Amino acid sequence: MWNVTDWQKVVFSDEYRFVLGTDDNRVRVWRRPALDNRFTLIVMRGTLMGQRYVDDILRPHVGPFLNGLSGAIFQQDNARPHTARVSQDFLRHFQTLPWPARFPDLSPVEHVWDHLKRQMPSCHSVHDLELAVQDLWAIHLRTT
Repeated sequence: MWNVTDWQKVVFSDEYRFVLGTDDNRVRVWRRPALDNRFTLIVMRGTLMGQRYVDDILRPHVGPFLNGLSGAIFQQDNARPHTARVSQDFLRHFQTLPWPARFPDLSPVEHVWDHLKRQMPSCHSVHDLELAVQDLWAIHLRTT
């Protein structure tokens, strides 16, 4: 059975998909993991496939972050880009936490995104979306 110390080693990760305006203009926002309250948002337009996930998220952000943490365990949900062979090949160099299929509610990051989404103002540009999400994350971090 895991204890608090075990769970403190887990780096939870997830992104959230927003729709801008009234059209079907989807944008994904991913929060780069950090040890402190500072954070970076990565905004991605278009479809997220396995190779793009590796090139734009895992290799430049997750890999270096995990390499700097002794004993870190990476956790992500079972979204298709996360389970793609190219993603799994990249992550074989890191310890990962197996996650049950169809259990996104177990990840604390999913709950934070859900809470933020309910507070989001209507955004019609990527810039407005970035500012709104950054403001809401900052408020969330100050209150937790």
